[in-house]
Amino acid sequence: MALRNKSKYPERAKVPMPLAIAEVYLCLVIVRYMLNFSINLFMDVEDAGSMSLRMLSILFSLVMILVSVSSVIGIASARPKSWRKVMRTSVLLLIVNTSYEVLPSIGITLTGAVFDDLFLALMTALTIGVMLLPTVRRFYLPPMTENPPLTRWMGYIFLTPLFREADYEFVREETDPHDPPAA
Repeated sequence: MALRNKSKYPERAKVPMPLAIAEVYLCLVIVRYMLNFSINLFMDVEDAGSMSLRMLSILFSLVMILVSVSSVIGIASARPKSWRKVMRTSVLLLIVNTSYEVLPSIGITLTGAVFDDLFLALMTALTIGVMLLPTVRRFYLPPMTENPPLTRWMGYIFLTPLFREADYEFVREETDPHDPPAA
């Protein structure tokens, strides 16, 4: 283990305490998808249609478990992509949970674990609120960058890049330091 010279390297930013709420939420998300995976894995099927739905549900649950675990692991990494993963996971769980309740009305019956709507709405709102706190957003930004407006962060969840190329200013030296000095 090498010793670090504190004057040479600045201290790493501390992880904001409110992120613990997002971590607990993501652990609940993992448990939900694991329950869904287990339930669908051990259910009997009657026909090929329900078998294909069950396989799709198993694969989707497996992918979402991996995404959720990746979100939990990366939450303290201070990378903007980690912030986006947490937000996407929260929104996707809300959509999936709602679809499990809406699909039976159109004739598609899926089996799996579903959170109570009120509980899920409160936990999702709390997690999204934590992730939108200025201190949390600042944690996910590179050093010496300005905090983009909240609208840019919201667009960053699914569509737009957080920083545009126009936000960066490249400064070029007029002479190359490797060139010999002019006579």
